[in-house]
Amino acid sequence: METELKFAVSPEARAKIERRALADGESNTECQCTRYFDTAGRTLWKAGLTLRVRQGADGFVQNVKSAGNGTFHRQEWEWSVSSPEPDRRLLREVPGLPEINGTVLEPVFRTEVNRTRTMVRPAAGIKIELAFDEGAVLAGGVHEPLNELELELKNGEEEALLRLGLDLLEVAPLVLQGESKAERGYRLSDGWRRQPRKPKPVALDRGISMQQAFARLLAAVLDDLLVNQPSVLRGEEAEGIHQMRVGIRRLRSLLVLFEPFLEPHATARFADELRRLGRVLGSARDWDVFLGESLPAAIETAADLKTIEPLRAAADQRRHAAHQDAKKAIQEPSFTRFVLAFRAWSHSAEASMPDHVAGHALKDLAPTMLDRLARKVSKRLAVSDPDEPATLHEVRKSAKKLRYALDYFDGLYSGNSERYYERCSVLLKRLGAFNDLVTLQRLADELTAGRLDLAPALGLLENRSQALVARALKRIDRPLARMTREKPFW
Repeated sequence: METELKFAVSPEARAKIERRALADGESNTECQCTRYFDTAGRTLWKAGLTLRVRQGADGFVQNVKSAGNGTFHRQEWEWSVSSPEPDRRLLREVPGLPEINGTVLEPVFRTEVNRTRTMVRPAAGIKIELAFDEGAVLAGGVHEPLNELELELKNGEEEALLRLGLDLLEVAPLVLQGESKAERGYRLSDGWRRQPRKPKPVALDRGISMQQAFARLLAAVLDDLLVNQPSVLRGEEAEGIHQMRVGIRRLRSLLVLFEPFLEPHATARFADELRRLGRVLGSARDWDVFLGESLPAAIETAADLKTIEPLRAAADQRRHAAHQDAKKAIQEPSFTRFVLAFRAWSHSAEASMPDHVAGHALKDLAPTMLDRLARKVSKRLAVSDPDEPATLHEVRKSAKKLRYALDYFDGLYSGNSERYYERCSVLLKRLGAFNDLVTLQRLADELTAGRLDLAPALGLLENRSQALVARALKRIDRPLARMTREKPFW
């Protein structure tokens, strides 16, 4: 298992790190040419694997890696070979390798880099390889420059790797590199794009401790967040924005779920940063929904379309600005610092959770944790008023945190949560549709403020949205009543 961090690094940042952080280390530089192989149908890549042969100063090395997809950990198999062509016999050692017997393995793309490596030992028993890669990814007649800093843990715990990353951030601005060399190569050769990914379930065994559960859940949700970062940075996928926003919400819900057992000061600081990131990503997502769903739903005729067009054009400008803000927020060193610090904190029982709680079995405290969230939902349900949209929004926020908690703890209850989860999900779906209409009205008001030329469009939207709001409210009554009556299963 390979544990590593990768950063995009500018020449200026590299110079600062080499000057200050590597002053006492011995480094060596070698030229490496690496060819990536696959079948014509990209069998290996579709299975989440990469096959490459690298030529360096010591000869040829054949390597198979798992794709990674957001995580800091990747499976790796490596062999010395005698030629630049892959040795098929060695591939038998890779578990789960798809059937490729009789299929030609062809070179798909290559990388040519000068790699400068230094071994650093930040503490006793800790060994980390620090490598600068400068060169290019080449596929056919196109190429893309490559400038990376890679930290690979050779000996010690993951926390040491994260701490070194944080130390280097104090020396120079660094940005997490979410796209691997292989991803860039397949993108250049085949036009491949990583699709936004929905959260993956996390299996927690019944004997897991509180500290282990918190660290495992947080690591998994951070991975889900980071796997969608390249989509947002490319500006190609509204769904990438949506899934990163979901990731931020899930991290916030995780802090709320474990809050009574966490160190309060650090928890509050991380919660503040999550709220900030949530506002930036949320603004971009709101404009996506406004233009992609809410506004089209209010248009019935060609005359409507003509009236709405000036408003749509103004909204498109706002969406572009919001997307630029989102890209900036997750491309800044502050985002890198947040990710590394958050993950390191969750892995440190001494920093995140008192000793008397950390080793306690999660299954014993889970009912109390779920009760706390369910009571919050019940209180907000009791004071909710369809004539007061803000009260329904409060119900939605609390119910969403509860549903995320049910996701996290599903493995502890062997599927007994199905009915309760379904009630909660239906309510959230109806409340979400209502919230989109409220957001439509709010954003339309923002756009038309001081713009008399947009008054006709606002008038049309107000008339149409009133009917849509009334219909959405009627659809909320039954799920609200059912959720109010539903008994906890835990």
